[in-house]
Amino acid sequence: MRARHWLLLFGFCALVTASLAFYKYRQISAAIAYARSFPEPAEAVVAARAEALTWQPTVTATAEVIAVLDVALTNELPGRIVALGFGPGEAVSKGQLLVKLDTREEEAQLQSARAEARLAELRLRRNQTLAASGAASAEARDLALAQQASALARVEQLAAIIDKQALRAPFDGMAGLHELAVGQYLEAGTVLTRLVGSAAGTWIDFSLPQDQARLQHGDSVILSAPGLLDRPVTATVIARDAWVDRRSRHMRYRASPAPGSPALMAGSFLTVTAPAGAAVTATQVPATALRRDAYGSHVFVLTPDPGGAGERAHRRPVVAGAETAGLVVIQSGLEPDERVAADGAFKLRDGSLVRAAAEAATP
Repeated sequence: MRARHWLLLFGFCALVTASLAFYKYRQISAAIAYARSFPEPAEAVVAARAEALTWQPTVTATAEVIAVLDVALTNELPGRIVALGFGPGEAVSKGQLLVKLDTREEEAQLQSARAEARLAELRLRRNQTLAASGAASAEARDLALAQQASALARVEQLAAIIDKQALRAPFDGMAGLHELAVGQYLEAGTVLTRLVGSAAGTWIDFSLPQDQARLQHGDSVILSAPGLLDRPVTATVIARDAWVDRRSRHMRYRASPAPGSPALMAGSFLTVTAPAGAAVTATQVPATALRRDAYGSHVFVLTPDPGGAGERAHRRPVVAGAETAGLVVIQSGLEPDERVAADGAFKLRDGSLVRAAAEAATP
């Protein structure tokens, strides 16, 4: 009897379970059928068409403006300033006296040396006359000649020392700031000021990584500097180093701005854009069409839905290039005239049904 009761209980539980399962199956089937009665939702996007273009790969680097004429003026000899011929930051002319040191002692020595030179000349003439008449030896004449040459050399030496103590501008230019004053004593080798030439122009020095250093003499680069240049400026490569820097593995270049370019102050920093290879055929699309994730860059290409429901978005990996003026260059992965999702592409996934608006206008 007890076994029969357990069998009845198990049978009843199985019947209840089967009834509930059937009921749930009918309920889910009805929900699925109800959902199928609604159309698949479509994401609204703005479509854009890929345009073909010839793209020049470029590399950017920081450049420095170098003055063609730029020297740090120093005094070769020590001394005390007795005259100052320029002010801080003033324009100076070639040959203008900038700093004169006290030369009173050297000038006195020069007068003495000139007197000795005159005496040596008279002695030489006398010995030459006597030697011609046989009253003096050739040795005495040669000694007088050597004494005269030594006296003249001493005169030239003192004149050169005095000349070195009058520092003059080697070219036209602008002097830097200084704190010099009359009466100030200067040690030898003191930097007096920095003089930058005003007429010789400037150079542009920059460095590129060794794997991108393909510029040759005569190639053109573009200079830009927000706040310093109101427009991009073209410069021509005029020289490059003969070696790659062993620490940075960069090659150094020098360029000259095109004639008529705005004046640039020495020491200023610019951005130089240089070609990094041959021009290639590529495509461009609005920047909003390019998406990036952990797997790389991609776009969503729009193709007609086989069922006629509209268009489908298909994820397409691409290699992206430069981005300017709201457009991005696609180096590979996209063909010209293909339609891609632009505005609204962030909402899509592979296979999404989309409702594309009018194609986006090129900026």
